[in-house]
Amino acid sequence: MEPELGKPIDIDFLLFTYDEINKIKSIAFDISSYVNRVFPLIPHLDIKVINCRFKSPELLFNALLVKKTGRLLYGDELPYNAVTFMENHNEIISFTILEAESKLYSVIQTSDKKIQNKRVPHLSKSILRIAGLLRLKEGIYTRSPQDCTNILYKKYPNLIKHVAIIFNGFRYPFLTDELLASYFIVLNEIKQDMELE
Repeated sequence: MEPELGKPIDIDFLLFTYDEINKIKSIAFDISSYVNRVFPLIPHLDIKVINCRFKSPELLFNALLVKKTGRLLYGDELPYNAVTFMENHNEIISFTILEAESKLYSVIQTSDKKIQNKRVPHLSKSILRIAGLLRLKEGIYTRSPQDCTNILYKKYPNLIKHVAIIFNGFRYPFLTDELLASYFIVLNEIKQDMELE
């Protein structure tokens, strides 16, 4: 009888590299495959490889994640500080909007309702967490879904209903037409604000 593992632990591994990206992705894949073969009961180990050769919104966003919520396991500290993130907040927010839109379209294109519902909490969290970046230029950043919801309530009082629907989608994962509409409405409002800045 297999032991009861309960809720899986969510650990993200980010590998920042200056080396040739495809070579490093191949090594990361080999490591992930090995771990999953040796420890089949743990969730699939996902290692995201970030190219450090060029300063990009993806690099800055992931560096921010590591600086604020992560831990360096090996190597040198990343050369970015709070000022870098504040100066590049528009690029970082735009990147996260594109990432959320990509997840949204992926959910829409999936015809399997079970898979759609499984992706709803992650999608809801992604959209809510964009709000955690909206005060980045002030040096404030949060990933808490509740804190992000409160930021959206304050910044967009006309969207309280839609933000609440998204927050509930995080807690109760069922993709409805109302939730889908709320995703688009909130994302579009944030995008319009970004275009005005």
